Amino acid sequence: MKRDYPGLEKITYEAALQRAWDDLLRRDPLEIAEFSLSRIFDSVIVVRFFTKEYSVDLGRKIIKHDHQPLEPFPSILILHYLCGCSDLHPTGEMITFREIPGGDFYYAAFKSRAIDPLVMKFGSKPEMLFTAAERLGAEKIDMGSASVRIDVFAKLPIIVVVWEGDEEIPSSANILFDRTAASIFPTEDLAVIGSLVSSRLTKAV
Repeated sequence: MKRDYPGLEKITYEAALQRAWDDLLRRDPLEIAEFSLSRIFDSVIVVRFFTKEYSVDLGRKIIKHDHQPLEPFPSILILHYLCGCSDLHPTGEMITFREIPGGDFYYAAFKSRAIDPLVMKFGSKPEMLFTAAERLGAEKIDMGSASVRIDVFAKLPIIVVVWEGDEEIPSSANILFDRTAASIFPTEDLAVIGSLVSSRLTKAV
C-alpha cells in the first residue's frame, strides 16, 4: 500500500517502526493510556484497533493479538495512534480528506484506493453497506442513502457515506474524519486508514 502514497516511501516499514517505538518509549505510559483511552497493566498497554484488542508490550517492544505478533504495517498505525493522542477528544465535526492539511497532495491516490471501491461496491445497493459494516462494529447513522460510523481507534471515528445515483446523477461516496484526526495522525496515515476502512468494507460482502 505504501507505493500508492508517496510520503510512505521515504522510510522503510522497519525504520518507521523503530522510530515509532523510540517516540513512544520517551513518553509517560500512564499518560499514553489515559490520552488514548486505553488500559495499562504494568508495562503493557491494551489498545483497541477496529474491533480487536492489541497488547503493546513496552518492555519487549512488541505488539500482539491473541498471543500472535502483529505485522509491522498495522503496528506502526497503532504506535502512531498512541503517540499522537493528547487530552483532545473528538469534536463530532466531520471533514473530508481534502480538508485535512496536505490532503490535496494525497487525494488522487485516496480517491482511487478508498472512495472509488466504495462507489463500485455499494453505489447501486447502498443498503449493503450496513451488512458489511456490522463486522466492523459500525453504527448506522442518517446521512446520504446509507452511512455508518466506524471507530477505528477510540479517538478516531470515521464516517462512510454512500449516495445512490439515478439516470442523471452518478452514485458517489465519501469518507469523513473528525476534525481532530489530523492532530493524532499525519495525513499519509489517514490516507492509509481510509483505504483500510474501504478495503475491509468491500471485502465484508
